[in-house]
Amino acid sequence: MHNDENIWITGFWRRIFALLIDVLILGVAGFLLGLFFEDYFVQIGDWGRLLGFSISLIYFGILNSRINGGQTVGKTLLKINVVDINNQFISIPKSFLRYCILGTPFYLNNARFTEDLLTSPFIYLLSLVIFGGLISTIYLYIFNRHTRQSLHDIIIGTYVTNKNTERATLEPVWKLHYAIITSLFIVAAVAPYFTMQLVENLPFSDMLKVRKIIMLKPEIVYANVLEGTSTITTAKKGTRTYIFIQAFLAKDDINNESIAKDIGKVILNNYSTANEKDNIQVVLTYGYDIGIWSSWRNHNYQFSPNDLN
Repeated sequence: MHNDENIWITGFWRRIFALLIDVLILGVAGFLLGLFFEDYFVQIGDWGRLLGFSISLIYFGILNSRINGGQTVGKTLLKINVVDINNQFISIPKSFLRYCILGTPFYLNNARFTEDLLTSPFIYLLSLVIFGGLISTIYLYIFNRHTRQSLHDIIIGTYVTNKNTERATLEPVWKLHYAIITSLFIVAAVAPYFTMQLVENLPFSDMLKVRKIIMLKPEIVYANVLEGTSTITTAKKGTRTYIFIQAFLAKDDINNESIAKDIGKVILNNYSTANEKDNIQVVLTYGYDIGIWSSWRNHNYQFSPNDLN
């Protein structure tokens, strides 16, 4: 029976646990920053995710390079490191590029984009990077068992290996994996075409219209609008229809019901089927997301159309 630590390529779980340790360290750093700079992070909005990405890039880019023997804190604790095909540590530029390929889709995934951007040709590139990159990375992490390389490793030519082990001859990446990730990128690239067709129809056009109006209010940083139904599980079963609005505030004023009511009136006056709904749900949200840490406070308000007339 062999010892996994004597194998050149690191196993799946050892690599995942190392990553979780690194994510925890970055999360603690983000939490501490939030204690001192919360108001600033709220004001800069999604630019905060760029800050978190930059911190992660420096952390992984420097530590995974030859400067620190290819080891972040998590990799040090799990006794693994990043090397190239010759079992040598990689340069800082390669290490930084490697993390950019890995981190960019994750940091863009929860970013808040404007309608103008989401309805422009740029959405095809965003979808390609975010969804193609995310799904391909996760797929290769799980299913590429020969070399255990994910997307960023394959592109840069790196491997995550057990420390102080000799280089081994590896079977090549299964060609079917390349076919699958190519298909995933193609699907991600063309998906916006179909979603944009939906946007042109009701209720999506109404959602976009009222969202734009709500975001013109100076106290609103960003807003999401959804329409849906919920099932009642009480003795009198049935369904209720609703419009849901989440409004992100520039100031910590989530307990101000008048703001929620004003938003509800915007929905009632500009959403074609609002009067037919059972209720309008408005969630006022205050907080920030810097990628490595987020903090949100919410207050939920519910109005019937009659409450707002």
